Amino acid sequence: MLIISFDAVGDKELDILAQYSTISKFIKTSTLCRDVSSVYVTNTYPVHTSIATGVTPDVHGISANYEPFPSRYPTWYENEKDIRLKTFWQAASEKRIKTAAVLWPGTGYSKTIKYNIPETHKRRGENLILTNLKAGSTFLQAKMFLRYGKLLDGINQPGLDNFSTSCMVDILKKYKPGLAMIHLLAYDGLCHKHGKGSKELERAYRALNDNLARLLDAAGDNRDIIIFSDHSQINVHTPVNLNKMLVKLGLLTWDGERFLPGDSGCFIECCGGSAFFHAGSLTLPSVKEMQSKISQTEGFRRFLTTEEMNAAGQTTAFGFCAQEGYSYESFPSEYKATHGYPLDMPDYKVFYMIRGSGFTPGKVVSGGSVLDITPLIVKRLGLKMD
Repeated sequence: MLIISFDAVGDKELDILAQYSTISKFIKTSTLCRDVSSVYVTNTYPVHTSIATGVTPDVHGISANYEPFPSRYPTWYENEKDIRLKTFWQAASEKRIKTAAVLWPGTGYSKTIKYNIPETHKRRGENLILTNLKAGSTFLQAKMFLRYGKLLDGINQPGLDNFSTSCMVDILKKYKPGLAMIHLLAYDGLCHKHGKGSKELERAYRALNDNLARLLDAAGDNRDIIIFSDHSQINVHTPVNLNKMLVKLGLLTWDGERFLPGDSGCFIECCGGSAFFHAGSLTLPSVKEMQSKISQTEGFRRFLTTEEMNAAGQTTAFGFCAQEGYSYESFPSEYKATHGYPLDMPDYKVFYMIRGSGFTPGKVVSGGSVLDITPLIVKRLGLKMD
């Protein structure tokens, strides 16, 4: 099986992708599920981990991309041990299926992935390449960096996807893993930078189409192929930094580069389209007062329901979300589009499709959740999971 993640490509964008030759052909030869609900919080790591485990963030423990306190150098949940439950790749390893992963969220320092080029993130004073070498298959990564490093322009797209695809093509052809996973981010990166509907996204569509062609050729005809999207994006014209309000209230300190916690320990965790208020030692009346202040700020849409908070695994005092066109950021942001919104936002659905024996070519169904992908993987590979 080869599993391909098209990061941030919403169901509406699939209509544009379908105009490209390889993706058009794949849709005609696969069963496609459209108008699919993602998992809240709709950010990359919570959604990918939900698909990896088959459960929502309140159970698997990854409710955000990175640690909650606002920091310019946050710790991302990239380490496999951060996930509370067994993942499908761990279950595959138990069945002695060789696994491979390229830039797959949550696979850092994996003990079970044989050929691993994980997605890691730069921290203060660290070299990103050295961090990656330590977090994955060191010898394999060194060889791939030497062979295909010329394709990279830092982490800019579509160079990063071209590099990732070249690595996976080599792995598929040489090592023939039974389960392979690759995370393609060109659309996510360029959509953040330029916004939905921008002409610059043609580069992302073309890169996804061309890289898919290379992956399918390397995979051959005897593999099940699953392609899915984790979340969509919403255009943004105004990023809102509510932690600045806490600085004015004397509850946080800004030293010119980062926020420093105050005595109360309260802060606002910003997740793009949503945010969560960590009350620290604030009394209930103070929390109620803060709720009132936030409800009057620019871009505020509504408070999150108890069901949304529970599903997201959030135990904070309260959560809230932004109107379309607004997002919550801890630091200055030039994003033209982002994600992290609740599931009721318009035009915010995703898709998945599978090609393999027993699936009807050209069939299109509608509805369901990205969590429906996990049982497909488990059943097709004969895995045992919780």
